[in-house]
Amino acid sequence: MERSVDAAATDEEPDDAAIIADEELAPRSALRTILRRLGVWGGGLRPVWKGLAAFLLYQAVAFAIWVLPMVPRFGRQQLGIEPEDSRFFQWALRWIPWAVSHGMNPLHTRYVFAPPGIDLAWQTFVPGPALATWPITAVFGSLVSLNVLDALAPALAAWAAYLVCHRLTHRFWASMIGGSLFGFSVYVTSNVGLVNLSLIFPIPLLVYVTVRHVEGSLGPVAFVTGFAALLVALFSISTELFGTAVIFGAVAFLGALSFGREIRRRLFRTGTLVLLAGGIAALVLLPYVHDVVVNQPADALRLRGEIGAADLWSFFVPPARVRLGGQAFSTVLDRLTEFPRSGGLAYVGLPILAVLVGFAIAERGRRRTWALLAFVAVLMLLTLGSVLHVGGKPFGSLPESVLARTMLLRSASPVRFAVYTNLAIGVIASLWLSGVSGRWGWTRWTVALVAVVSLFPYPPAQNPVQSVPEFFSSGRVRDVLHQGEVVYAIPSQRGSEMIWQTTSDFWFDLAQGYVGPVPPAVDSGPLAHGLHRGNGSYLPTADEFSTWTRQNGVSAVVLEDEAAVRYEAMLQRAGLVPVYAGEGVSVWRPRGVTPAP
Repeated sequence: MERSVDAAATDEEPDDAAIIADEELAPRSALRTILRRLGVWGGGLRPVWKGLAAFLLYQAVAFAIWVLPMVPRFGRQQLGIEPEDSRFFQWALRWIPWAVSHGMNPLHTRYVFAPPGIDLAWQTFVPGPALATWPITAVFGSLVSLNVLDALAPALAAWAAYLVCHRLTHRFWASMIGGSLFGFSVYVTSNVGLVNLSLIFPIPLLVYVTVRHVEGSLGPVAFVTGFAALLVALFSISTELFGTAVIFGAVAFLGALSFGREIRRRLFRTGTLVLLAGGIAALVLLPYVHDVVVNQPADALRLRGEIGAADLWSFFVPPARVRLGGQAFSTVLDRLTEFPRSGGLAYVGLPILAVLVGFAIAERGRRRTWALLAFVAVLMLLTLGSVLHVGGKPFGSLPESVLARTMLLRSASPVRFAVYTNLAIGVIASLWLSGVSGRWGWTRWTVALVAVVSLFPYPPAQNPVQSVPEFFSSGRVRDVLHQGEVVYAIPSQRGSEMIWQTTSDFWFDLAQGYVGPVPPAVDSGPLAHGLHRGNGSYLPTADEFSTWTRQNGVSAVVLEDEAAVRYEAMLQRAGLVPVYAGEGVSVWRPRGVTPAP
């Protein structure tokens, strides 16, 4: 039997053009298959498992950026920025458990700025994180607790924003992008190390539970309980963030009422429950709130001229910590009016602006589009502060000066309002990506991925390994110093005296200390700000030092060996004599003062 024509044709060798076409189509087909599988990944999973997967992915990225370079030194080296602030946070993480376990009021300490001590309500002493990490602090020390919090902060922020985005879009990868734009924003990556600024996850979680209640998937009891708990958590992390969250949350709520007519009745019911939750949170926090109100400083803790506000250019010029162009533009950023330690918190960048423009075009027929974009625009305006700066030059006043008069915000930095801008941007990006369809849908994903990559930071600079003189860690301090006596400490590095005190288990009181901005009630001049070996440290005269220490009841001075060259001669002229030297320090007393037995 003769073979059919079709059968014969299949035996023929294919021509070269067909081979080339097949080779070109194969990788394209494979790519489409991969993208399709990624697009439907987890479709059969419950939301809780998707949320867990999102957190683990975010945490893996955060681990690679911040933890991996210092794994062998995790318990001896601070992870983030600002070593002096790190030393205060280590003190705070140790102080709260110690005060609670000894039946003391954790809101007031006499162990710093003794003998009167200070109220901590207006300091960033993070009582919530301190209680949460109590077991870690007890076993491994407060430095490990601080590093754990710093390592978790970006992933927690991204995960919380993911939950908001996923609740609105029900799209995993679109929500992952939205979470990344928030949790790995320049605001977060530049503040790793400052736990009061980087632990921002309660803010999107407040939005998440609100969305759940408005849509009807979360009952009133669960909503009020969750919302109140999140308010307490946020207040215990940062009163500044709490204050800004209340104000901008109210702005967002009013915007939703204006643009969401079809859900207005549900919004009113939710708003009523929000007030109830706020009342419950206020009762829980009553001692803390009372101290905040009663001990409100007469003046802002930071002068208005020193508060960081974004320059208009800093929205577009990548800061030095960003890989994509940051180093190239660092000289430009140096001229801009910004919080000097922020690393460009207000940075948005051209890729994110492209996302906003794309969202405005694609979703222009929806009221929510213009509500979200208006929210972003208002926040960016307020981030500029009370005076518009362009390229470092002032150009007139702005509306933010009104917020500067409120109790909780007058010491706040306007540039930190960027946290709310970034959350809105993350939501916008996820909504924009969730509407992808057609052959050109890949362009949205390309722009969104470039936006995420544009925020990717350099690994942080490695801080020196933290060391404490053996005088404190060996217990020798108990033989040389009286328990509870007032000590003036002169370390080589600013803020190290805070770690000396916690290492000694609060054996002695400090006549000064590093707690951030010095409370006005105890700000008696340069000596209250502390002495150290670093650049810019004050060198008092012998008479000035002798008078100040006598007026403040100081009976001993502990001088670290590395700072002795700078201060030893001054102490001698002030009439102090060394009574002990060894294990990294020397102890000095006024003539006639008997050392501890």
